[in-house]
Amino acid sequence: MKVKDPEQRRARILECFASEGTIKSTARKLRVSINTVRKVLRGEQLGRAVVAQPAPRPSKLDPYRAVIQRLVLEEKLTAVLVLEELRQLGYLGGHTILQSYIRQIRPEARPQPTTVVEHEPGKEGQVDWSPYRVELAGEQRVVHGFSLVLPWSRYMVLRFALDEQLETLLALHEEAFADISAIPPLMTYDNMTTVGRHVGPGKVWINPRFEVYMHACGFSLRLIDPGKPNQHAPVERPFHYVENNCLRRRRFRFESLPNLQEHARWWCAEVANVRIHGTTRERPVDRLARERPLMLPLPNTRPEVFQTLSRLVARDYCVRIANSRYSVPPRFVGQACTVRLYAERLEVVIGGEVVAVHARQAEPWGRHVLPEHEEQFKRCTPSRRLLEQAFLRLGNTAQDYYQGLVAERGVGAGYHIQRILRMADRYGSSVVIGAMAQAARYGNYSADAVARVIAGKAPHHRRGRTRPDGVVLPPESVRRWLEGIDVEQRDLGDFDRMLKDQARQDDAPAKAAKEPDGQE
Repeated sequence: MKVKDPEQRRARILECFASEGTIKSTARKLRVSINTVRKVLRGEQLGRAVVAQPAPRPSKLDPYRAVIQRLVLEEKLTAVLVLEELRQLGYLGGHTILQSYIRQIRPEARPQPTTVVEHEPGKEGQVDWSPYRVELAGEQRVVHGFSLVLPWSRYMVLRFALDEQLETLLALHEEAFADISAIPPLMTYDNMTTVGRHVGPGKVWINPRFEVYMHACGFSLRLIDPGKPNQHAPVERPFHYVENNCLRRRRFRFESLPNLQEHARWWCAEVANVRIHGTTRERPVDRLARERPLMLPLPNTRPEVFQTLSRLVARDYCVRIANSRYSVPPRFVGQACTVRLYAERLEVVIGGEVVAVHARQAEPWGRHVLPEHEEQFKRCTPSRRLLEQAFLRLGNTAQDYYQGLVAERGVGAGYHIQRILRMADRYGSSVVIGAMAQAARYGNYSADAVARVIAGKAPHHRRGRTRPDGVVLPPESVRRWLEGIDVEQRDLGDFDRMLKDQARQDDAPAKAAKEPDGQE
């Protein structure tokens, strides 16, 4: 009997038993076992007995499964970072059960076969760049990760920059060598123009500027062969680790580039270089201590690293660097120059000669003028002296206001003097003198203060008169008010004559009354 449905088999067995009358003959005819016929006659269920499954044991992961899925599937965190997050939420389980669950919800990619390159201690250092997209101060930016890895110890130095220029590369080399406190005798690089590149079979071009730095430090370099990335595996493989452990730890959000640099230094010192490395089974910082004596010591003197910028000297005899302005001798106005940016200073080079040296300023939007450049400006142009003479000719009020401008503004007084003289040409000297007197009453010594006094008193609903040249004049009420303030411009003898005239007018009625009595 080849009937698979249990109910059909039951009905068939009962029908055959009714006709045969015995269990043995029924089993023989249907070719089933005697026990099967007996089960049907007893009313038991056919097939194997279903074993009851025990209730699943509660797991320590159960309260955190939703959190784990979010961290793994949405935020792409590794098992190590997920464990750190769960510890903060009170998770008391182990790493193995967590890793097994993460493998179930996110299967790992199959590894690709490769070869293993052995490295000797203290012989080599590897450098490479890798771009990352992060958020700096709320803005999405691409930063370039600079990594120097010692292949034997797997010690890593990680820094970030906004570009991959040669000056930036050399500056980061300096930081990396200072961090290691030694220089590997051989440095290997990928094909990068700032260092060198393969130009043909067996032919390599080395950047002359980098070659000078290389000889000054004492190391030699080697460019990896094209198509053989395994030669650079110790420095390239950790880039995935940097992205998914260092940057993802902060969700790729940082306040600024210095904040990102600070996080990278902390991560190298507290995480990457003190962990038990999966390949060496030792801490990289411990292996570095053993291979440091085998490397080159830091030389006592090395050429300073600087960044080169091209600028044009503006009319204010300054060059603009990072939203700050630095002065040069005024005779170079309009000329092209080269600016060398060092760590603590900058040099302005024109015609192969250093014409100005400034200390770098951290605060932006400043104008930094050297005293000798200011003196040269005064000698080479009479504009400041002519402006002062024209300003002082406005009278006593202008002389007092000039003293206040010099005390408040210093070398910038000339700028305010020039603006006030333009106001005098536009609105008239009497109006400007009255405005200066009003501003001086409140201790405000600037061209803006004078302009506010002139503009602030004008009624907003009236439109001022316009001169033929298009200049809008202040209303007559404002003009009369400002002119009335200028009491210092009048001769004091005028007030004496006014008092004498008033005295004569007062005495005239008295004399007229006495004259008739005298005639009598």
